[in-house]
Amino acid sequence: GVSFQVQRGEIFGVLGPNGAGKTTTIKTLLGLIFPTKGRLSLFGHARPEPDVMRRLGYLPENPYVYQYLKPHEFLDLCGRLCGIPASERKKKSDAILERVGLTHAIDRPIGRFSKGMMQRIGLAQALLHDPELLILDEPMSGLDPIGRKQVRDILASERAAGKTLVFTSHILSDVEMLCDHVVMID
Repeated sequence: GVSFQVQRGEIFGVLGPNGAGKTTTIKTLLGLIFPTKGRLSLFGHARPEPDVMRRLGYLPENPYVYQYLKPHEFLDLCGRLCGIPASERKKKSDAILERVGLTHAIDRPIGRFSKGMMQRIGLAQALLHDPELLILDEPMSGLDPIGRKQVRDILASERAAGKTLVFTSHILSDVEMLCDHVVMID
């Protein structure tokens, strides 16, 4: 029984308690699981086709990355998967690591990152290819107060750049500070 529409250029929040179905809704939008009834579309397409998927960035609730890779190696892999030319990947990786506050950890394997640092590298990969739509599942999970503020600022700057953002949360204050519209799932 979930129904909502997200307008281009807004930050849209999906709010609800743990277990309400926020992540399930996101995974359905992404085509990772399939609805038993109803319909959905991204950019006017009923199925998430490759051309549609290239236009979005996704941060799962619990990002998984190869633990032995260092940040540049991981972002290089993500950049290759997104089709970013080799000549641009290092420059984009440097810029995004600076933006998410991970330059101090560029020589550290990701497996040694804290939960908050893992969220930051996950956000970095979602932003790397400059997507039109960002879908972020609990993007501030595991972040300390300073990290939460930094991520809120990044999300607000993405909206200011004309991007559309959808993010889930069960923290009302995060949603109140950022969102133009909200759907509540109970």
